[in-house]
Amino acid sequence: MTLELPRYVEVETSRRCNRTCSWCPNGEHDARKVQQLMDWDLFTRIIEQLAEHDYGGYLAFHNYNEPLLSPRIIREIEHVRAVLPRARPAIYTNGDVLDAALFTRLLDAGVAYLRVTRYPRRADIQPTFAGIKAYLRRKGLADLVSWSFEPIRQGIAARWTCENVTVEVIGPKILDTYNNRGGSIKLLPLLVKQRSEPCLMTATSAVIDYAGRMKMCCCVYPETDDHEQYIVGDLSTETFAELWAGPQMKAWRDSHARADWSLSPACTSCAQPLPETRR
Repeated sequence: MTLELPRYVEVETSRRCNRTCSWCPNGEHDARKVQQLMDWDLFTRIIEQLAEHDYGGYLAFHNYNEPLLSPRIIREIEHVRAVLPRARPAIYTNGDVLDAALFTRLLDAGVAYLRVTRYPRRADIQPTFAGIKAYLRRKGLADLVSWSFEPIRQGIAARWTCENVTVEVIGPKILDTYNNRGGSIKLLPLLVKQRSEPCLMTATSAVIDYAGRMKMCCCVYPETDDHEQYIVGDLSTETFAELWAGPQMKAWRDSHARADWSLSPACTSCAQPLPETRR
């Protein structure tokens, strides 16, 4: 079958995150405090199904987890490179466990995009280039590549691009650019932003969590009662194509393109932009 694929797929291959930020549902729930790896057979089956449709977009290994905590992450990247040669493996990390050796291993394994977001202690702390430079020195990354320093949509960043690889170390402006993840964040009301613009997330990005559940979008946090309704289906029993092209996703796409949130009330307070890697 001819399938109109997303340009961005998140396959959350592990469960644990080591942080409990107030601007993330992990700061209010215990679901991500323990590690659990996606079943390897399920992971390889998802990748094989994407290969059937010659997927060539971004393939990320995160959602609400910290992917570099997975002992299997290098193997996962190498598997994607072998089975999906046109895909662009992407890592989004808080950078806590990253160092020069792991940085090199990630690039050698075939990462095309590496985003390191250096979260502050509090949401109201503004990022500085001095802080980013201090992180790079501490991790042994300052002289490893030639960084440029520039403002970006989320705040500021150190950036390096070489051939088909882009690395960004970001200092985010939380209160200016983050949102309440479809209402799953209750304790930081400043993140509530009413949405009036159409949303194309359901047309351009697919999200699968560590349990193999495809979700409406990356903001869905299934561990909350309000978000259970935004689980599309289970990749253990259905295929990627069946869920991505199915009636539930189509209904959300059609309504979101009209800025109609009647089928997904959680979207009314979410100002999440499209997933971006700027390439």
